[in-house]
Amino acid sequence: MIRKIFVVMIVGLLVISSQIASAEDYDWSQAKRVGTKAELARYIENERRNGNTTIRVILTNELKTSTEKFYNEFGDKAAKNFINIALVPHVDVDGTHFTDGTVQMTCQITEYPGTRVANAYLSRNREQAWMDLTNEEQKLYNIAVGIVDEANKRNSEVEKARYIHDEICRHVLSYKDENERNKTAIGALIDNYAQCQGFTDAFYMLGRMCGLNVCRINGTLQGEPHAWNFITFSDGKSYCIDVTNGFNTKTTYLFCATKERMEKVGWWCEWSIIPNLQ
Repeated sequence: MIRKIFVVMIVGLLVISSQIASAEDYDWSQAKRVGTKAELARYIENERRNGNTTIRVILTNELKTSTEKFYNEFGDKAAKNFINIALVPHVDVDGTHFTDGTVQMTCQITEYPGTRVANAYLSRNREQAWMDLTNEEQKLYNIAVGIVDEANKRNSEVEKARYIHDEICRHVLSYKDENERNKTAIGALIDNYAQCQGFTDAFYMLGRMCGLNVCRINGTLQGEPHAWNFITFSDGKSYCIDVTNGFNTKTTYLFCATKERMEKVGWWCEWSIIPNLQ
């Protein structure tokens, strides 16, 4: 037993050491340069879809990751996390500022299980990717595949999205915000309890597995932090989908909703990061 503990400690130290070394040795000339929040959002989303959890990027044009509205309402911690764009359970952001207005930024993401399951399903080596999931993620994967198979029997993108929306609402028994699992698709589809991030993670996962261009978004609902999804259809037009709202009201009031509709009932986010939002 002592030997096993010693081995685990050594492996852990080696992993930490390698992470520190890789951060120090990183060639920043290879980093993506972005000058707008929309570009930053797209880049982080593309990286997470590729399974990357350490994301390095150079912010140009004096781009700041803070959001004034969040800063005014929720303080400095929220202002530092315009990872509003990444919307993950936990993200560490380190930035080095330079006099020319650029920032070398590193995002270390603790990823949602919904992202990991979707990435595994869409992997070229699906069998190996499934083996790399945790036991709970494998259970989630199996549940998700059943829903996706049914959704794919629908003819249009809208019909698939609507079916996914309704299935998530059918699975969830109650809105709860009592633990970290409720913030994920595991809470929504395995435990059958979720809060807004859980609904959002589940829709993101199932939508991507169905081939839909679905993303997450974070903002506020009548002044309180809130999460939902947006979807971009093949015609290039984007709309918001708030599955939490559909569950709470038993309607699809905010299914494929426009910006005007969202703002009218008190939703707010960095709208500019949603491409061609109607």
